[in-house]
Amino acid sequence: MGARKVGKYEVGRTIGEGTFAEVKFAISTETGESVAMKVLAKSTILKHKMVHQIKREISIMKIVRHPNIVRLHEVQCGKLHVN
Repeated sequence: MGARKVGKYEVGRTIGEGTFAEVKFAISTETGESVAMKVLAKSTILKHKMVHQIKREISIMKIVRHPNIVRLHEVQCGKLHVN
């Protein structure tokens, strides 16, 4: 895939992007499962004072279970990004 590794995921091409985040195609190196990885720049989160909003989104995504809504697998925080 020629991808970079983030945690247990091989991260590939960008499959979508919005104002505050990119969505990348990724594959779990443990299970081979394909996932969509949302990548947010910490600088953008801090600049736009979005910390509370991001924490709220994460807490909601942890409990939501619906066939038409993507499931949150995990949250990773690095020096520059939240994945």
